[in-house]
Amino acid sequence: MPDVRAFLDANSQLSSQTLSDPTTVCSSKSSSKAPAKSSVLGRSLMGKRVASDHEQEWLDSGVDPKIVHLNVLTLVDCEVDGHRREMRYPIAERLNWTVTRSNQKRSLRGWWVSGVDPLNQWQQMSWGRFKPDAATPIMDSTKGKAAKYLSPSLGKGSSRLILLDVPSSVWGKVSARYGIAISKQDYRQGFWHWVCMNSVPVVLTEGEKKAGCLLSSGYAAIALPGIFGGYRSEGQQVIPELAVFMQSPRDFYICFDYETRSIVVQQIEIAITKLGTLLTRAGGRVKILTLPGPEKGVDDFVVASGIGAFDTIVSTSPTFESWQAWQAWRLTHPAQVKLNQPYLGDIEYPRSGLACIKSAKGTGKTTALRSLITTAQESNRKMLVITHRIQLGKSICQSLGLPWVTEKGPEVQVVEGFGLCIDSLHPHSQAKFDVCDWEGAIVILDEVEQVIWHALNSTTCYNSRVRILETLKLLIRTVLSTGGLIVLQDADLSDISIDYVLALAEVPIVPWLLVNEWIMDRSASTYVYETKNPAALLLRLEQVLEAGAVYVCLDSQKVKGRWSSRNLETYFCDRFPEKRVLRIDSETVTDPTHPAYGIAQDINTVVKNYDIILATPTIGTGVSIEITGYFAGVFGIFNGVTSDAESRQALSRVREGVPRYLWAAHYGLGKIGNGSCYYREIAASTTKSVKYNIMLLQQVDFDLDRGSDPVALRTWSKLSARVNLSLIRYRREIRLGLQREGHRLTIVTEDAAMILGDPHYSVEDLHALTVGDRTVDGYEYLGSYHAELAVEDVYRTLAQVRQDNQLAEAEAIAEASEIIFRDDQRDYYDQRCSQRKNELKSRYSVNVTSDLLLKDEQGWYTQLQLHYYLTHDPLFVQLRDRAMLKSHIDRGDGQVALQDIKLLTAQVEMLRAIGLPGLLDAERRTRVTDDDVQRLWATLLAHRQDARTLFNLNLTDRMAPMTMIQSILAKLDVRLICVSRDRNLVNGCRGGLRVYKYVVPEDKRNQIFERWKAIDEGCLV
Repeated sequence: MPDVRAFLDANSQLSSQTLSDPTTVCSSKSSSKAPAKSSVLGRSLMGKRVASDHEQEWLDSGVDPKIVHLNVLTLVDCEVDGHRREMRYPIAERLNWTVTRSNQKRSLRGWWVSGVDPLNQWQQMSWGRFKPDAATPIMDSTKGKAAKYLSPSLGKGSSRLILLDVPSSVWGKVSARYGIAISKQDYRQGFWHWVCMNSVPVVLTEGEKKAGCLLSSGYAAIALPGIFGGYRSEGQQVIPELAVFMQSPRDFYICFDYETRSIVVQQIEIAITKLGTLLTRAGGRVKILTLPGPEKGVDDFVVASGIGAFDTIVSTSPTFESWQAWQAWRLTHPAQVKLNQPYLGDIEYPRSGLACIKSAKGTGKTTALRSLITTAQESNRKMLVITHRIQLGKSICQSLGLPWVTEKGPEVQVVEGFGLCIDSLHPHSQAKFDVCDWEGAIVILDEVEQVIWHALNSTTCYNSRVRILETLKLLIRTVLSTGGLIVLQDADLSDISIDYVLALAEVPIVPWLLVNEWIMDRSASTYVYETKNPAALLLRLEQVLEAGAVYVCLDSQKVKGRWSSRNLETYFCDRFPEKRVLRIDSETVTDPTHPAYGIAQDINTVVKNYDIILATPTIGTGVSIEITGYFAGVFGIFNGVTSDAESRQALSRVREGVPRYLWAAHYGLGKIGNGSCYYREIAASTTKSVKYNIMLLQQVDFDLDRGSDPVALRTWSKLSARVNLSLIRYRREIRLGLQREGHRLTIVTEDAAMILGDPHYSVEDLHALTVGDRTVDGYEYLGSYHAELAVEDVYRTLAQVRQDNQLAEAEAIAEASEIIFRDDQRDYYDQRCSQRKNELKSRYSVNVTSDLLLKDEQGWYTQLQLHYYLTHDPLFVQLRDRAMLKSHIDRGDGQVALQDIKLLTAQVEMLRAIGLPGLLDAERRTRVTDDDVQRLWATLLAHRQDARTLFNLNLTDRMAPMTMIQSILAKLDVRLICVSRDRNLVNGCRGGLRVYKYVVPEDKRNQIFERWKAIDEGCLV
């Protein structure tokens, strides 16, 4: 806090200057002449609350003079009360300072602002803010410089907001802007009560003068005392004054300063993210107002550019969700080259350093590399292509004339170079990768956004992740320090990837950036199905199929997914036996007996032999289908298994501008980390979870800070937050992304009210939509192209197909022979079945049955583990976690990837601490009023952040106790069953408290537990 300054000595004379003079000072004691002088001061206070220089400061910010007079007061350090003739200390009183006396002569002066109090019936608020004059500064001891603004010293979490009182003329401007009338009753209750009760849109800005400027122009603006002043970080909730405006749905606009300093920009983004999240959770509609600069504050911007310019910012402002998406994908590094053309053509790459290319899909990024490769080959310069998918890598290497890692010979490795999947980027892989071989080389990371995400998060990199990341770091440092060139390219290139590579380099380097701003002209429509499931989309596919071949993008392969490639293959083969169906997924491209084997290198030739192509992300980014005149349409069914960016890229695999039809789930699957959309929370939660477990484990000595890479964790957290954001609003994010790419969207829906814009449409309107007599641009009525009974038939048929396929596969795995090993890397169905069977046998230590397989695919293993360790010797879980942690440390040579460490000790101990085992008693009858149930509920609420960290559960105080308990029990795949209800104490009838009972699961888990127990006891011995 700023130091409390000593005021003027009691014996000093009162200054004869008035408040209208900027140099006004006063003393703290009257003399025989004091009455005359105090009367001058008293008249100044009574006649003019604010001094002329202070008033001018507010007027220069575009604030209405009446707002200034209603809310601003000039203060000096001391004054004489005109009635009691006692010395008062206005500044100290308002800031809750302790008045001290010394021989030091000190003058303080400045202005004070306060408004109305929403927590005290809109009366004058005692809390406010004080700005000292530049001539009488007050030093902030924590910052070592003069404090710009001061608030009352009332302790942590005492800051409030300022609701400036307004005159009727300003009130009328706000009323006119939003078309909301003002009644006589409103005038009696005040402006802000009217704003609150009528859901008037509110602008949240930093600072009182900025709020006053916007109020003067007809915007209901609230002044926050700082960018972090709208919420309490401890409780993750908005401040009480702001909560008053969240009782009903309302539009909130967040408008903070324009900034160029990176650290301040980061702080602003953090504040917007947290405040926007809290407002959205409460039902608010949040938009972000971004000032273009160079003026810093919104008041300066309005004064310089006019309120019309601000009106434009408001009318074009993105929603909070869109802003978040933009933040996740933004690219702020300055571009050395800007293009706007459909094909990149030849690029003059720099000879060394870091070159970054951002250009849309289908603009020839890979083709542009050929001249670079040719030049490198002529100068005997080695080249390395790194991708995240084998099929993609082989295709790129074939296009560039480079061998793939499995095709290289000893001379190729040394002289020319090769391509490899980042999974092999370490010394122990088949590539025997040695960083020293690549001094001065050219290293190309194609689709770098996905390459980095794959390296940081994929399951295929799990066992070697630390080695891969360490090798990547050494490779980048070696290449850049020896005059080599690193090339990063991606259609969605963002700051995250560039910053990660720069952090690995650890040397100052300015990236050379080329940005191609060209957006493809999408003449054909893209139809987005707003339906519960994609059954209607498949019906539309049958119609399009009559005109030509169709390409279907999918994000699911396995039979457990109803709309997976395997189930749809069965469906189409049965429904259209005369059509040729090709399934392209991770199984078929590695099966030498399948037509899709190795298809990436020759995809444009192969697909012309088929009518229906079903493609999963195995055919990833970088693979283009260039043929024209063959496909009648491209379809997409996305359940949220892949990110929205990868799904959009899949739709662009066919380059020809044929119509697109897609269905996407509202919400995606498999959030990362704790599920947060804020990367700092993910990083903190991940670190905290591992630290909790290490603290609980005995005889573990491991320094987490030294044994992990903060750069990798931060980048993983940022990418995870981006994925989580897209999964929370999956369908919406895909739509927004397609719009940014230039797609003309047509929404296919059965909601006639959405199309007509009127919830009270007539039967005639509905009939006109159904028969096609009435159309609305951008919409298509589902019933006009899709028969309801036919849609239901498709859904039922796919359900049966999935059930049959699941059972057939489960039986095949259960009956598979022992593990089959083959020397080559090809994939055969019998080998896959054997591998899966052995995996299950190793997990559960019992004979594998079809029922066990089906349960495992639903995540049963994780649930059983937690149940087992909770109900058995605590040493068992510690034994398991110590072994797992040791395995991570050994694989990483003393380093670990925190995102991979999944320990259970902390989860088990927390469940024991809250008393959950006491509910797992089949003889007990449980009621919500039981003391231990109430304690359990209260404990979970008090430690909801820990519950989210350890269990990824979002617990709120709105959840009923039993609902919260059932959500915890679901982590064990058990639950309490309601078996009866108590009799009502009033009338004796049933209808009282519910009575619950724990029913022991009859799923043979006890047999598994016995086997696990025998193994663990053997390990302890």
